[in-house]
Amino acid sequence: MTSGMEKTIMRSVVLAAGLAVLVSVSVNAGPLQTLTLSPSGGTVSGLPGAVVGWGYDITNLDPNNWVLLDDSFVSGGLASGTFGGYVDYISSDFLAIDPSSSTGPVGFSQGTAGAGEFDIDQFVSVSTITGDVNIDYSVFSQDPNSPTFDPSSFVSNGTLTAAAEVDVAPEPAPFLTMSIALLLFGGAGWLRRKAKQA
Repeated sequence: MTSGMEKTIMRSVVLAAGLAVLVSVSVNAGPLQTLTLSPSGGTVSGLPGAVVGWGYDITNLDPNNWVLLDDSFVSGGLASGTFGGYVDYISSDFLAIDPSSSTGPVGFSQGTAGAGEFDIDQFVSVSTITGDVNIDYSVFSQDPNSPTFDPSSFVSNGTLTAAAEVDVAPEPAPFLTMSIALLLFGGAGWLRRKAKQA
């Protein structure tokens, strides 16, 4: 028969072991990859008809596996087709991230680098288009860049998501532009007449 003190110690040990299991499950259930958009906060801006886009930095927190970036796409208002269209850049690259490593900051350069571009429709009348930039990835236990890479080393896949928005600056009204031009020409003519009179 066990004493009251031994029962209390046993309960404490069982409780501590149970908490340790819960903590390890919650740590392992967390995401092993993180996505940060560039510019910070994911907000880009441009005029109607302009091309804007996002850079990114993806960190692979997995100490054992490689992450291969598959493609990117947008969702929400950015994917509606009403305000413009998205062009994926990632699917044309072959980018593998080593275990416990990062892509480092990959800036947006139109047509060449970044997650992708958003082509703002020429006739957009809204001021802000909201949505998400999503990047699909695959996880492998072997380095996809290795000559001996075996595709059966596939472990899992997933999608990283970050909030994004496009701020559309209004085009200057044609009447306002013409008015400013006429004022400048009128002012220049007035100055010339004033100079001749002096």
